[in-house]
Amino acid sequence: MIRPRLIAPAVGATTVLCASVLAGAFLASNAASPAAWADGAPADAVLSSHVLQKNVLVGHEIAVRGSLAPTLGREVVRLQQRRAGGWIDLAHRYSAANGRFVIDAWPRRIGAFVMRVVVGGMPPGLDAAGASAKVNVYHKVIASWYGLGGRTACGEELTPATLGVANKTLPCGTFVTLRYGHRTLRVRVIDRGPFVAGRDYDLTYATKLKLGFVGVAPVWATR
Repeated sequence: MIRPRLIAPAVGATTVLCASVLAGAFLASNAASPAAWADGAPADAVLSSHVLQKNVLVGHEIAVRGSLAPTLGREVVRLQQRRAGGWIDLAHRYSAANGRFVIDAWPRRIGAFVMRVVVGGMPPGLDAAGASAKVNVYHKVIASWYGLGGRTACGEELTPATLGVANKTLPCGTFVTLRYGHRTLRVRVIDRGPFVAGRDYDLTYATKLKLGFVGVAPVWATR
């Protein structure tokens, strides 16, 4: 009989929660390595992992490090992405003899994606899946910012506190995640523009302040 146990996600050598964690504790017999219960004793099976890059440019590496305990070693570890109500494999590796693993992938689509780690390769029915987490995959765009007041092309009042962006083609209300320096912000398309050649987004004044953005510069965007 396997005894369920929950643990906090692991970051580095500690057990603290943070936004960049992919982690899970798997709570029933389908999460246990056979070595854990070959002697008939109660056991726990814990799958823990964390993503090393939560925000990446398209085509750059996403790496996930983790461990499975107890383990037989050489389990198949798969990094999966949720798509159309299901899960697709991005990459797979084998765990080491001590249950530790590093698995990496190079995403080729921009967007905000939900990913998880799945450990298989054990006897049929004894797979374990980690809890899911979001990874933002960006491309580089050129942004500027614009002034205050008036009503936007999407019908919203523009004030100093209005968060959002202007874009020429994305539908009004589309969510875009922006990253500038070490700051990340998710906002909606609320206006049309910019109408200067070579620029992709106009940030509202409030968005500019939240990101610490100045002037005209490259930013990362998920759309």
